[in-house]
Amino acid sequence: MSTTALDSHTQFQSILGQIRTLAYKYIEDKDYVSAQLAFQKLLELDPKDINARFIYAQLIDDGSHKKRAEARDMMLAILDENPQIFEQATEGNLHLIRSAAVRCSHVGPFTRSMELFRKLAKASNEAADYFSLSEILTQNNEFEEAVAALEKAIQLNPAYDNPLNRETLDLARTNAKKGSKAKEAKGRAKVGRYPETKDFLGDLQTLITNHIAVNLAAAPKFLDKSTRFFTMGSCFARNLSKSLNDSGYNSHHMEISEYINTTFANRVFVDWLRGAKIDPEIRERIVELLPPGSSQENTLAVIKQADVFILTLGVAAAFFDRETGAFVLPRPTALNSRALAEKYKFRTASVQENVDNVRYLIDFVRSVRPGIKVIVTVSPVPLLTSFEYESVVQADCLSKSTMRLVAHEIVNNSDLEDIWYWPSFEVFRWGGSNASSFFAADDGAAWHVSEDKVSATVRAFVQTFSPV
Repeated sequence: MSTTALDSHTQFQSILGQIRTLAYKYIEDKDYVSAQLAFQKLLELDPKDINARFIYAQLIDDGSHKKRAEARDMMLAILDENPQIFEQATEGNLHLIRSAAVRCSHVGPFTRSMELFRKLAKASNEAADYFSLSEILTQNNEFEEAVAALEKAIQLNPAYDNPLNRETLDLARTNAKKGSKAKEAKGRAKVGRYPETKDFLGDLQTLITNHIAVNLAAAPKFLDKSTRFFTMGSCFARNLSKSLNDSGYNSHHMEISEYINTTFANRVFVDWLRGAKIDPEIRERIVELLPPGSSQENTLAVIKQADVFILTLGVAAAFFDRETGAFVLPRPTALNSRALAEKYKFRTASVQENVDNVRYLIDFVRSVRPGIKVIVTVSPVPLLTSFEYESVVQADCLSKSTMRLVAHEIVNNSDLEDIWYWPSFEVFRWGGSNASSFFAADDGAAWHVSEDKVSATVRAFVQTFSPV
């Protein structure tokens, strides 16, 4: 190295030293804003300074999710680039591992948090670290290992031997003994955890199986290629039926119209099928909406041959007669919709009203086809227009919340057997809120579900109820 180069290097190191000294002085004075700026400058000049990177990561963590995740990523990068840190149990290294593990426990990934706490506890042999390990393990249902970690914490520090931790140990031991059977036990306290971002952005079928329809893991396996489906309820039922047919199954959708998307409309349709007395205008309207060639006879014949009835619940809002309160099925168009809103009352029906209607539908289908299995699902397709609320988004939220409760009451709190809820709504609305392309991918319309997502949803459904 030449004298000039040596002088430049010495000068550069001197500048780094001055900035570093100033940065630590700011921390000593609790001037964290200035300290953050100083460490930021230090890293611009020397991005490989591990200590500066770690301190800067701690300084930018203001407690918000965004900054905590940013700090986590910086700490994990240091650990990934320097695996020797795990082999050298210095106070500084343990502090770094602990800080990264804690942040992972707050903002994910939880699997990384468990991994780091395992390594930390082994390296530090401190009771507090074993206790933290037991906590994150318990949260992730790793009960057997959690028991061992908490017992180790108590062994290292008797202060952890308190009534709360003893109760925790008893509960964890009980769950550990139950093992996989605990998942099937009725009445037990269930523990679930919200999916991580990587889950939402990963394979959709895996997301559905592991996080959205996880309660159906032990569902009976009754589907095969000979299974015949009958679907009705809303336009989303058509999406499901088409995807089932595309997958090689036999599915018949009761195609009426997108206007038949409430439980009230489906109920009067069932009354028409039964030959019951209904309002002449509604009878005429139903016949008008039927596809060519449809009749009461061939529709009943399809139901009689079906093995599985898929009922999709659409929207909770409908038109009612202002004087009698009876359901009406008008002919809405862009020109007359406002006039209809004046003539009729447009309201969101209650949970109980819809429960009564759904029970009526299922009882009718089972009177035609005894023993038919029933799948209830809620359509993710939103309410497009509301004459009840100015915000259609809020109206849609109220509508879907109502229908989701209806599905829950019918499936979980009734005396009906061989009935299951399939979470199509959650797949699109929760999965869709965390990953793009669930809506509008096919035609740009924000209210149209994307075909590939419907296909993935159906594949997960078939997998859930089919033998291995």
